[in-house]
Order: sequence, then C-alpha cells, then structure tokens
Amino acid sequence: MQFLELILGNCSLFVDTLDIAFDIEVKGFNQRSVDKPSNEIVIKGPHEAFVENIRTNTSMLRRIINNENLIIENVEVGNLTKTKCAICYMQDIVNPDLVSEVKYRLNNLEIDSLLSSGELEQLLADSNILGVPCMLSTERPDKSCKYILNGRVVILVNGTPYSLIAPGILIDFLTSPEDTNLHVNFANFLRFLRILCSLITLLLPGLYVAVTSFHQEILPTELLSSIIVARENVPFPIILEILFMEISFELIREAGLRVPSPIGPTIRYRWGISFGTSCCKCKYC
Repeated sequence: MQFLELILGNCSLFVDTLDIAFDIEVKGFNQRSVDKPSNEIVIKGPHEAFVENIRTNTSMLRRIINNENLIIENVEVGNLTKTKCAICYMQDIVNPDLVSEVKYRLNNLEIDSLLSSGELEQLLADSNILGVPCMLSTERPDKSCKYILNGRVVILVNGTPYSLIAPGILIDFLTSPEDTNLHVNFANFLRFLRILCSLITLLLPGLYVAVTSFHQEILPTELLSSIIVARENVPFPIILEILFMEISFELIREAGLRVPSPIGPTIRYRWGISFGTSCCKCKYC
C-alpha cells in the first residue's frame, strides 16, 4: 500500500521507535487560482468563487466559518474515478437525519465515474415528473457558508467549481447573495419583484391565450381592436404563435451560449431584431 502511494506522488514519513508509517499527500499540480464569480455577481460582498480543487474549496469554507463544529467528511464516489467529495455541515445546528440521508445516498451510489456536481445532483435528488430541482447549486463560498449556518448540508465535488446545497426549497431559488448586504426593506422589495416576475413568466403565456381567444370581454375595446388589426395577416392561431415564440427564445439562448464567442452575440442580436419585427407583427407580443 505504501509503495502504491509513493508511485502516485505521496510522501511516506517513518518515525524511529514507531512500527507504522505516515502517508502524506504532497502532490503538486497546476490549478486555476481563485477568481471572481461569473454567474452570481454582487456589488457589495465577497468577490471570490470556488475552483476545481476540492482542498482549496474546503479551505475557503474553513476560513469563513472558523469554528470547531464545522464538520467536513470526505467520501469517494465512482468505482473507476474515485472522485473525492466532501460533506460539510455544522454539527450542533444541522438535523442529524438530514446528514444521515445524504451520507446514505452518497455511499450507495453504484456508478463507475463521477465528473461533475451536476451529475451528482441528478443521482442524489428524488425523481419527479416536473423536473423541479431539489438541491441548490452555487459557486460562491459565502453563500454556501450561509446555508451551512442555517442547518443545510453542502456537498463539494473535486473537479467542479460549484457546491450543492441540500435540501433546496422554493424561496432559495428566488433569493440573491446580494440580499444579505442590503437593507432589509429593500431586500424584501427585491424578493417580491422576483416572485412577481416568476409568476408572470409562468402564467402570462397561458393568460394571453385564454384572454385573446376565449375571454375578449376582459380587454378594453381599444386594446382588443389593436390586437385584432395586428393579427389580421397572421396565418397561425394564437397558441401556435406562443409556442413559436417560446421555442425561438430558447433557440436564441442556445445560439448565444453554444456558438463561438466572436459571432454568438451578433447572431443573438440580429435574431432578436428579426424576431421582434417580422415574426407576427404584433406590437403587444
């Protein structure tokens, strides 16, 4: 065993009068330095994000939560890759049943490889038809520490600059790391705006189809006349128009993300202009 660890780059320490040796991990390799978050940007607050090295990530958590009750347990997942994962929680705050459930699911994963936290999230979460996420993903150490202090369990995966927070509830997806650094009244106002926008995003297409197709009496006469005149030359029903619009927005998003950066923004910009001016010629879309 010691010989195998030496081949892998570790160091063995022998002490006189002791019949055991100490295996010390001293391997060095190039890695990305700690940088600013790319997806969860804040104005007031820390400007550092997780990296791909799990040891760096755990040290960032230790630096923020300087307490002996912060427990970090290491688990290896994957029969071939032996990917290192870390379970982080506060011993005197977290629910022991939650920690036991997370450990049980991690230790009973019969898989050959684990390469990212996204894969682990799908393996650990309960399956549901709607695809509602049960865990929260973040690249910010301060956000992870906040949830640890609130009694959640944070899971780190070696090779991924994101952490998983279990469990994730609805309000977690409508909050921002910026809320902690703002006045409580303004932070609550922003949360209300996010909730309102999420409801509009979910309900507006259906309401538009229902009102314009079946309940025209709800609309003012001038607005209804404008919609009818604008849709006079449109050969599709309203429901197909909404479906085309939703699919077009997804195509624009995919083009902006997948196409190489020199031409991606140009395609997204030109496509948005063309879609807005010539799709259905309805100024209320």
